[in-house]
Formats: sequence, C-alpha cells, structure tokens
Amino acid sequence: MDDSKIQRPILTSLQDLTILEALDPETDESKYVTFYHITSDDHLYFGQLYKQKKDISFADYSLALEHVRDEEIYPLVPEGTRLKVAPNHWDDTTAFIKRPGLNCYETMQGSDFIPKEILHETLIMEQISMAPHPNIITYLGCHVKRGRITAIVLERLGQTLTQLSWTPTFHQLDHDSFFKAVESGVHHIHSLGLAHNDVNPDNIMIRNGMPVLIDFGSCEPFGMNLQSLGTDGWYEEEFFTSEAKHDEYSLKKLKRWLQKPE
Repeated sequence: MDDSKIQRPILTSLQDLTILEALDPETDESKYVTFYHITSDDHLYFGQLYKQKKDISFADYSLALEHVRDEEIYPLVPEGTRLKVAPNHWDDTTAFIKRPGLNCYETMQGSDFIPKEILHETLIMEQISMAPHPNIITYLGCHVKRGRITAIVLERLGQTLTQLSWTPTFHQLDHDSFFKAVESGVHHIHSLGLAHNDVNPDNIMIRNGMPVLIDFGSCEPFGMNLQSLGTDGWYEEEFFTSEAKHDEYSLKKLKRWLQKPE
C-alpha cells in the first residue's frame, strides 16, 4: 500500500504509545527511547529518539513517528494455508493480542526476523490448538489484515507463576498437583513431536489456581534449528536445536523451584 494513502494517526496522549527505554548496562543511563503506535487497522508507526525520556515532549513523540511498511513486520498468510481467523470482538480488553516483537525492531529492521517469528508462532499455535490441553494457553485465532498475519489472539490471563510466587497464595498451592499439571502440558506438547524449549515460571500463567503454559515462540519440532535460546538459568547448557531434553531439565528445576522460589 502507498504510504501516502494511509491516514496518519492523531494521538491524544502518551497512553496512545508504547514507550521503551534502552539503558546502558554499565551506567544504567538512557541510551535512547523507542516508541510505537498501532492503529485500529494494524498500521504501525514507530519512532526513536536519542534523548533522555524525561526530556521528550509529547510533540517530540508525535513528530518522530514514521509509518512502517507491512512487509517489515507482518508475514503473508502462506499460500494454501487455512488459518483460524479470530472474530473482531476479541480485543485487548477481552483477550491477549500478541503482536510482533517490536521491542527489537530498531535492531532487526531490514531483516525478516520479526515477520518470521510471528508466522512461526502462529503456525505452532494452529497445530497445538488441533489437540487442546487444559494446561496450555487457549488459542483463539489470529488477526489477518491486507493478506498478512498481524497478531496472535490468546485467552487473557492475569498472573504469571513468578508473580504468584510473590503473594501468600503461592504457599497455599498444592505444589505436587501444580507441578504434575505443568508436566502434563509439556508432555502433551512432546506427544505432538514438539518441544517448548523455554519452560520457566515467567512462561507459566494461572487459571483457576492451576498452571497454563504460554509463549510458544521457541517451540519447534524435535531436531529443528531455533532462532532463540531459552531463559538464563533455566537450561543446562547452550542449545541451538529443539529437543525434549531441554524441557525435561527445566521441569526438574521447576520442581525444586516450587519448593523454594529463587
């Protein structure tokens, strides 16, 4: 689509933006600020400013936004592939709308990394949803605009296991039953010929007091190469292919972690 035919969004407040501040790991000072706005029709506007966040005005944000072409972030629906398209009534208030990973757009722009990621996870969720499991996040479909996948739509849950561990409720859990439920979900994925490759408390959410495995961005068939590694502290050694043994190691660590969260 010709960018000149796309109506520029009118921002009313900073709440219309997602703002990310990149900090220098040595000094903990701001290196730059990136920000973006996604319209109701899934057009992306992105900006980057090399200023301290406190020194950026609302006008600065608005003027720096530039339209990002669809092909930079949204994959085409693969030819011959039938996808579950989520109804329009599923929005950010009723579901979790997982959009492309824009927190790395400034470093990945010009490559196909971002569209490949969302295409991959969409196809994995399509496969898993054909054999649902109570301890795996419910896939509600995807959003498709202009022939491209613009978001994955998932059930909305309120709390991760990490967040739960900071509350008194955590100590009231039946940790044995809770662990067995996580294990059941992971082994179900294995039965489909897939490994999750990133099992950890941040990727487990809570539904009615029981665990729900989320984030299938690193899930691949056994033996396939991975674009991303697991989470620091939750794998035995660096790995670059998808294997059930990675999940088995994480499960063993999770069983210990449930007794005494780190």
